[in-house]
Amino acid sequence: MKRTQQSSVDALLKAVEAAKTENQYNVFKDLKMLLEAYPKTSKRDYLALIRALMDKYSAGVGAEINDALIKKCMAGDVEAIRLYKDLQKEDQTAGEGVQIIDDIKVK
Repeated sequence: MKRTQQSSVDALLKAVEAAKTENQYNVFKDLKMLLEAYPKTSKRDYLALIRALMDKYSAGVGAEINDALIKKCMAGDVEAIRLYKDLQKEDQTAGEGVQIIDDIKVK
């Protein structure tokens, strides 16, 4: 069975919904998915993906935990700030899979 553009978009929407129900909140991964989907999807389908991600991050347990953590950080809780920075580092390094090695020898 050949994969069509619509089936690909439907699969992405199902993946977003599954991640939402499993409380998987990785902003970097979701933004990377949007970036990769941009040239392959129609404007209507791309907007549907954005709406699904907005729903994922605005509702549910993960959004509430993130809001509570940010409030604690703003109140000056040092442990919350450390946790927030650690989570940011994890999100930034989660997508780093490419390593460029420069092996050109200079004479």
